[in-house]
Amino acid sequence: MFRVAQQWGRLKGRRAMLVVVTSLAVVGVVGLGCSGPGNAGWDTRYNWHEQGYAATCKTQVMFYSPPGASVTVRDPVRTHEIAPDPAYGARFEHTPDEESIFNLGPGRYQFKYTAIEGVPDVSIYGELEVKWIRSEMARKFQRLGNVPIALPSEHYRRVEAIGNEIYPYRGETYRTAIDENDLARLRAGDVVEKVFVVADLKAAEKARLKLEQELAVTDRKLEYAEARFRDAYLNFRVDVTDPMARLWGKDKQFIEWQQEQTRLQQQLDKLQNRQRRVQALLKADTVTTREGMLLLATSEVIKGYEDPDEAADKIGEVLVVMRLGGRHMHWGEPARQLAGYQPAE
Repeated sequence: MFRVAQQWGRLKGRRAMLVVVTSLAVVGVVGLGCSGPGNAGWDTRYNWHEQGYAATCKTQVMFYSPPGASVTVRDPVRTHEIAPDPAYGARFEHTPDEESIFNLGPGRYQFKYTAIEGVPDVSIYGELEVKWIRSEMARKFQRLGNVPIALPSEHYRRVEAIGNEIYPYRGETYRTAIDENDLARLRAGDVVEKVFVVADLKAAEKARLKLEQELAVTDRKLEYAEARFRDAYLNFRVDVTDPMARLWGKDKQFIEWQQEQTRLQQQLDKLQNRQRRVQALLKADTVTTREGMLLLATSEVIKGYEDPDEAADKIGEVLVVMRLGGRHMHWGEPARQLAGYQPAE
C-alpha cells in the first residue's frame, strides 16, 4: 500500500511539474508575441511616443471625433489630440501620423477628454475596458484593424447622416438619436456605455434558419391553442352546471387554454423580435464573404434591458467597452499635458 502511495505521489509530482513548465512556456510565447517597439516614453518636450504598434496582443483604439478634443489615458498618462478631418475623410496612417491612437493591452484604463465642441472648459471622464481575445475571428480585427470611437459632443450636428455607418456598423436610424441622447445624459451626470463587438455572422445565419423553424412551429401551436380555447369557452357555461364536469375540472379548461395561448403569444413575440435583430445583423454586412464584422452594439442587433456587454457577447466577441459618466475625478498632469499639447494646424 505504501509503495502504491509513493508511486501515486511521484506521478502527481510529474504532472504538476509538467503543468508549471507548460504554463511558463505559454507565458513566454505570449510575452514574445506582445512585445512591441522599445522606443516608448516621454521626450524632452513631454510628447508621448505611443508603443505597441507591432504588438499583436494589443488592441488599437482610434478616437476620431470630435476634432480638436484632447484625449488623456492613464497608466502611463499620455495625451493625444483628435486631428481634424484628414484628407479624403480617410483614417489611414499619415506622415507624420497625428491621430489620437492608443495601443492598449487587455485591462481597464481610465481616460478623459477635454476641449470638447459644444461644451468647452469641461473634462468628461470614463474608462476603457479592453478584452482578452478568445477567437481567431476577433483576433483578425485586433491584429489588422482598429476600434474607431466617436466621443459625445455637439460635433454630430455638423455631420450629415447619410446611410449606415460602415465601420463600426451603426444603423442610420440610430445615429442622430443616440448622439443627442448621449450628450444630454452626460450633462445630467448619467452613465453612457458603448460596446464594440465583432459579430459572428456564421452563427447569425445558423440562428436565422433555426428561428424560421421555431416560428413556424410556435405559430401552429398558437393556432391550436386558440381553437381549444374557443371550444372550451363555448362549453364552459354548460359544464359549470354539470357536477361531473366540475369534478374533473372540465368547466375550467378554458382558463388553462387562455393561459397557454398567452404564453405561446409571448414566445412568438420573443422569437419575432430576435428574428428582426438577426436579420438586421445579417443585412448590415455588405461583404458576405467573411465570418465577422465590427459593430457598435445597439438595440437594433442586441436584446434590450440587459447588460450591453453580456448581450453583445451573445452575438459575437466583445473587443472594447467604453463607459463615460458625470463623476468628477480631478486627475491628470496639467503641466505635462499642456507641454505636450500641439494644436492641429
